[in-house]
Amino acid sequence: MSVGSSPSSKIERLYQAYRRGTVETLHPLVLAHYPALYQAHRDEYRKMMELSAKMTVVGHACAEISGYAYDQRRQMIAHLFGGCCFLADSFIDDFGMAAADDYLSRLERLLTDGWFEIKTPREELFYVIIARLFTERDVLNADLRQAILLLLRAQQRDVRLRGTLRSFRRTSRRQQLELLREIARNRSGHAILVLTGFLVPKIPSVVLRYIFLAGSIIMHIDDHGDHYSDLHYRRVTYMNQLASPAKTLGRIVRSGIRELLDGLPKGNGRDILVEFLTKYYVTRLKKHRAVKAQRTVAWAVYE
Repeated sequence: MSVGSSPSSKIERLYQAYRRGTVETLHPLVLAHYPALYQAHRDEYRKMMELSAKMTVVGHACAEISGYAYDQRRQMIAHLFGGCCFLADSFIDDFGMAAADDYLSRLERLLTDGWFEIKTPREELFYVIIARLFTERDVLNADLRQAILLLLRAQQRDVRLRGTLRSFRRTSRRQQLELLREIARNRSGHAILVLTGFLVPKIPSVVLRYIFLAGSIIMHIDDHGDHYSDLHYRRVTYMNQLASPAKTLGRIVRSGIRELLDGLPKGNGRDILVEFLTKYYVTRLKKHRAVKAQRTVAWAVYE
């Protein structure tokens, strides 16, 4: 499996354009609501912009696969969604169990009661981004609302597992791996459906399962790239519990891409998605190997 890495490749041109768009959209919000992210946490800031650019590329593919042109408004929505995902992931992963539980319970209250309280500048930036997303889309749309709630449930299940590892370890190895794989699949599969739901009026049923599949592949690639970091912070994932994670990931990526090529309609959206997944797979394999050789915890990789 290979992918072109020259600056003239389609995916590289998209990345260059969407990195600029990401900064134009998110940088003013960061300065207005959480300037310390840019001033004192530059690594985090760069990771936020990189994640948002990645989401914008994926959004491009999903919008066109769903039959809609990827205009500037849709690009802006994807920039916002990437920033939202970065901050949400940090609340879940970076500040301990109490912070993760608190974030998820208050997010559930926002989605059910429409109420939230801002405690920190980081949260202020998060909720400002959410508010802007909600103004761009009818979040009472049944498909989008279902995708958002299913994503919330997947995140809650992931966090609950971290708090019950002792009982989890008492189950059979097969049960452990099945549960971990399901959690990874759902957390990222529903996330990509939420992104697509913000971008298009309705996701065609014939492509929905393939978009979900692409999201699950992304999560497995991410988890392999973060293998040593996750182990360092005692985060259990499907990929870091396997005896041969690289071989398993290779099978997941190859079979998934074959399914996408066979099932999705031919076109620019499908081509972008497949090239993105291939490039992402290759770069995260390199990250995994580099961290293993350095024996350090690598927190972010920039293309």
